[in-house]
Amino acid sequence: MFNLKKYFPRFIVFILFVQLSSCCITKNDPPDLRQTAQEFPSAAGVNQTFTLRFTVQNISSGDCSAERSKQSVVELKMVNRANGNVQVNNFSNMNELDNDATQQFTFTVTIGTAGTYDLSFIIDPYNTSGETFRENNTFNSVVVIN
Repeated sequence: MFNLKKYFPRFIVFILFVQLSSCCITKNDPPDLRQTAQEFPSAAGVNQTFTLRFTVQNISSGDCSAERSKQSVVELKMVNRANGNVQVNNFSNMNELDNDATQQFTFTVTIGTAGTYDLSFIIDPYNTSGETFRENNTFNSVVVIN
């Protein structure tokens, strides 16, 4: 006859071990780089210098910690909506980021032509960071230059 009292504690320990070892003890989730904060004006004057700030974080997309990302770049692009001319196309180096680590990027720009500009902040545009979930790597907005 099976003695439940004798084996139950061992069974619980075994189940907990399997749950933990199946993920978080033996491996990490792939890195997932996300833009988690942004700060910039919605409008600026012609030939006015203004600053744009973006924060990128390596966040796990699963139950375990995220692996360290590889070094990469971020890109800030601003395109004049009326004529399609690229007015800003700046790159900045992104460090390797551990799980939950962040890095802030600051861009200072001056635009000499009035108009509506489509802004794109792109994390790892060349896919070199080692992350597998890329659908959240682009932030889009608009800045009006008067």
